[in-house]
Amino acid sequence: MCSRRHGGGRVRSTTPAEDRCIVLSAKRNRRTTAQQVANQFFAASGKQISQKTVARHLRGGGLCARRPVVCVPLTRQHRTARLQWCREHHNWI
Repeated sequence: MCSRRHGGGRVRSTTPAEDRCIVLSAKRNRRTTAQQVANQFFAASGKQISQKTVARHLRGGGLCARRPVVCVPLTRQHRTARLQWCREHHNWI
């Protein structure tokens, strides 16, 4: 009977401690991109990792990429109309 050899996969480019460092640096500044985090990691450790590697580690750490919702800011006229509607309908229930 032959047994399967362990450890035949690709060697990881980062250690678990470095993974935590990547997630922590992204959590400290939520507006940084994956490319910026990769550049910061390279400056700190000297290891070159790709943007996709950073994105995978961030997803594993519970951070997801999202785009902020773009909406038109309300003018003074919009706000007064909204307030008037609320005052007219405050006792519907």
